[in-house]
Amino acid sequence: MNKNQLTLVRDSFELLRPLPKGFGLSFYERLFELDPSLRPLFRGHLENQASMFVTALGFIVADMSEAGSFSRAINELGARHHSLEISDATYTRFGEALLWTLEQRLGEHFTPDVREAWAAAYSTLAEALKRSVEAARRSEEERAHAMP
Repeated sequence: MNKNQLTLVRDSFELLRPLPKGFGLSFYERLFELDPSLRPLFRGHLENQASMFVTALGFIVADMSEAGSFSRAINELGARHHSLEISDATYTRFGEALLWTLEQRLGEHFTPDVREAWAAAYSTLAEALKRSVEAARRSEEERAHAMP
């Protein structure tokens, strides 16, 4: 991810701010269209989940660096999700739903360059989350083996 892509992601995310909950709801509607089997992972009111998603996305966008690194908080987010056993296909579906929702919400502002920037950002994030999940699994296994 380069500096220009980072700027495109941040600037385009700012365009979503007036209707963040609507963005989150559209994202989950699309995600469940793509893969209905994911619905049970999200308990409770979808509106609450949508708000949390947009809040987390805003934090991620603000935290992202050109080098593709994230703060410890993002790594901890991935570690907290390790019990869900998210597959590579699920990460793919999340990315597809995210790009589709961005395209729907940003309209003419979702240029090919903006799409490429968001795809790069999501790919970087997904890889960071996968590494965090794997690290959490290894740590859990080490603790289990260390117990008498």
